[in-house]
Amino acid sequence: MAVVDPRDALMGSTRAGWELMPLEGVGPLCFGVSITEVAAVLPGMTELRRFQADPSSRETLGVEFGLGPAEPAVYAYFVGSRLFCVAVDAVHGPQVTLWGRELTGCIPADLERFLSHAHECGVIDASYGPRGNPGANGLGLVVRVQEVSCGHRRLLPVW
Repeated sequence: MAVVDPRDALMGSTRAGWELMPLEGVGPLCFGVSITEVAAVLPGMTELRRFQADPSSRETLGVEFGLGPAEPAVYAYFVGSRLFCVAVDAVHGPQVTLWGRELTGCIPADLERFLSHAHECGVIDASYGPRGNPGANGLGLVVRVQEVSCGHRRLLPVW
């Protein structure tokens, strides 16, 4: 059986390229902006749905933006009507990088090794959250794994 690179589906795509700006934002999204401001800087995307993002806090609102009804691309999370967290869909969302390193669509273990190495070198303070997801508070980065239809796992970074 041939080994399939889970990034193959992403190669050659015309997805936007975004850079993570630690503790400031990601791509055109700056933390602290309103829902209207987020929608304004996501050309070609429409709001697909709003949802209560945290069952224990009615004040945390999630807004899903996408290219079409079956293609969610960006999840924006708000508290007090201000953006505090962004999650990018690993299949339909923008390609996100940090220091030239791909964060979306890569093998989860590769990014975990990258974070561990940066931690060992004293560049960041990496840790694991309550759900076992690796992250770096100093970057405002938490990594989630996203299952895709072909059975491969891809990263869905959250800021």
